[in-house]
Amino acid sequence: MHSVLQVLPDKSAFMLPTTRDVPLRILLPIYGVFSSEAVYIRYKLTTRCKSHCYSYMFSSIFRVSFPKSVRTYSRKRMSDTTSFLDRLAALDTNTVSDALDVLHLRGATYGLRPLWNCPKIVGRASTVEVGPRIGTAPTPHPFAPTIDAVSSDDRILVIAGGLEGVSCWGDIIANAAKAKGIRGTVIDGVCRDIDGSVEVQYPLYGRAVTMISGRSRIVSVSAGKPVRVCGGVTVEQDDYVIADACGTVFVPAAHISIVLSLAEQINNRESQMVEAVRSGQTVSAVMRDSRFEQLRQETVSAAAAASPLSQENPRKASAEDQKLVGLLRGLDSPAVSDALDSLGIAGQAWGIQPLSSSGPSNRRVTVGPAFTVRYVPASDPPGSVGDFLDDVAVGDVVVIDNSSRTDCTVWGDIMTHYAALRGIAGTVIDGVCRDVDLALEEGYPLYTAGRWMRTGKDRVQVGEVNGPVGIGKVRVESRDIVVADSNGVVIIPRNRVREVAELARKISESEAQIRELLTKRGATLADTRRQLGYHTLQRRRG
Repeated sequence: MHSVLQVLPDKSAFMLPTTRDVPLRILLPIYGVFSSEAVYIRYKLTTRCKSHCYSYMFSSIFRVSFPKSVRTYSRKRMSDTTSFLDRLAALDTNTVSDALDVLHLRGATYGLRPLWNCPKIVGRASTVEVGPRIGTAPTPHPFAPTIDAVSSDDRILVIAGGLEGVSCWGDIIANAAKAKGIRGTVIDGVCRDIDGSVEVQYPLYGRAVTMISGRSRIVSVSAGKPVRVCGGVTVEQDDYVIADACGTVFVPAAHISIVLSLAEQINNRESQMVEAVRSGQTVSAVMRDSRFEQLRQETVSAAAAASPLSQENPRKASAEDQKLVGLLRGLDSPAVSDALDSLGIAGQAWGIQPLSSSGPSNRRVTVGPAFTVRYVPASDPPGSVGDFLDDVAVGDVVVIDNSSRTDCTVWGDIMTHYAALRGIAGTVIDGVCRDVDLALEEGYPLYTAGRWMRTGKDRVQVGEVNGPVGIGKVRVESRDIVVADSNGVVIIPRNRVREVAELARKISESEAQIRELLTKRGATLADTRRQLGYHTLQRRRG
């Protein structure tokens, strides 16, 4: 008799030869699967004798202690996908959607709901795009090849395309998918034979149900390729999927780690807020939770530095830059502005506003060191207009002085796209920008004096990089710290960041206490401000 242990992290499982006399608790550490920690593992034991083959599925938690030197690639390969799916399964679509919002990632959809009272599903996407049939030649079923090709137990079919009102799914194919161990199907369209899916308890998410067959009407266009659902969300093969009673969310595989980390923090904080309300705290006080807002703001900076996309940028934030930015976490531009006033520092950029007063980019605070750029009238022949982005570090804020010109732009969609890929925190322009749809759609933080479609090519060129510039009547030196949000833009001289941050935090905390006193105790505004010395904090010193 011969036995084989198959560890099942993903479709890239690896095989471990063994015999029935070797206990699993001894075998697994030998292959470097564990270190000094508790590990969750799924595995399949296949035993072959003369004429039969028996397979057994197990899942266990082990705690063992072995030197780090015995670790191999197998531990990582085992843990990544399985761990991500387990963590995703512990969340809901609401929390994951919130995390995507904060990180400015698209993935939340509208309208892809459960088509019967089916359970939540979590898995990885196997994508199929369908389209209208052209001609009369016989064609294979659109999904049969994809279902037949499934070789792991973590798959969710994601179907896009098709025809309005024509079914993409029925009971026969639901039975086939169920038999293959597929976790469920998400259809950006309609299905029929819903009772058949209910009967075999096959989870199905989509837009609606119909009775119109797709046979002879739709064909497979592609499989395993990126598809677009809900008019704009791109889903790639192996992206992560979570669907529950509230709808369907897709998480890009490249971002799953940071999305999960943030979603878990949001979920934990929201649970604490629910408990606070249940314990008797007022909803107004709980909903104004400064720690929750701080959590969102902190993650944006961390996401820019940790994003796989930002790894393409070889220029990283310095330790000192990170420290200064960290001092301002949890603060907004009004609190910083009050601190600047109190210290007699001119730092409020006049007339520079966010591109939009709503949207994800304005539900957070952009903080980062200034990478300054000064534009001048174009020479003959004209010089460069935007190549400086190659020199901007992760987490920097591009600060452009175009002398308040509104007759030509210095920023467009190509620069927005490239800046986002490079992990740049945002852009501030004393002038105008164009191609705003991409910035609004992607949530890239952009603060300007306005918008205008005319190009700056042959009109302006880069005159100086990392020199002093003027932004909204404020002098900005290279590496000064920028704080920008829905209220506008403030600049903090680099050598004054610590004292500004300290005072701004006192002001912010004082305001939170005032709101709490007004809510809980019914005190007057004047008495509350006097009690906390609020006016003293804001007045100019010395």
